[in-house]
Amino acid sequence: MKPFHLQIVTPEGLLFDGDAESLLVRTGEGDVEIMRGHTDLFASVGVGRARILADGNSRTASCSGGFLSVKGGEVKLCAVTFEFADTIDIGRAKAAMERAERAITAAKDDRSERIAKAKLARALTRISVYEKR
Repeated sequence: MKPFHLQIVTPEGLLFDGDAESLLVRTGEGDVEIMRGHTDLFASVGVGRARILADGNSRTASCSGGFLSVKGGEVKLCAVTFEFADTIDIGRAKAAMERAERAITAAKDDRSERIAKAKLARALTRISVYEKR
């Protein structure tokens, strides 16, 4: 498989800048796999598992929020969070899950409940990615 140039950026900085054979990421429309020659695309990124295939090696990550741009063979993923499985602190992820579950139970309005459910989704994704690494 021929590679394409991929950049992954978060508020913490540049996480990946190199050639990749594929990128699988969850968008607002569902999971999308990007490979060389993919049509131009601009999409929102949701909470979910992401996978990068580079140099024949597959790396899985937890991704939450942001946008994906594919233009002229260049692929850029700007994510709110992007954590490779081997960098996830499972203790923190489980603690975040427990806090989110308590916040859902204690929510006094729809907004608080939606925020807590979003936090729970992020925590569960991180835990799932860590456990399936």
